[in-house]
Amino acid sequence: MISRARRTIAAIGATLALGAGGLLITAAPATAAPEFPAASSAPTAPSAPTALTCTHRLQTGSGGHKGAAITCNGSTFTGIIDCKKGDLVYRHFGNRAASGGTSTVWCDLGAQVIFAGGTPS
Repeated sequence: MISRARRTIAAIGATLALGAGGLLITAAPATAAPEFPAASSAPTAPSAPTALTCTHRLQTGSGGHKGAAITCNGSTFTGIIDCKKGDLVYRHFGNRAASGGTSTVWCDLGAQVIFAGGTPS
């Protein structure tokens, strides 16, 4: 019985080893170098970012927080403001909005808005 069990275990091990080897051989072509387009096809240039035209309106919240309502045209955008509290300057991001929409951003309590604008998103 012991020798039969050993032969069975050995056969299972050999089958698994061959199967794993087959998987490695099968996977080899996936690591081959990618095909490149024919020399006659022209490369495409990356698209330039869309220019935004933005305006902002400074706001004061009910708790005294300072912020800005930012409206941009040109593409979807995310409002950004730079805030200053003491010697610390930091940036906050608002919600993403469609072209012509408004993104509202707030500073921490006690900070002032020193820049307001939008970034394409």
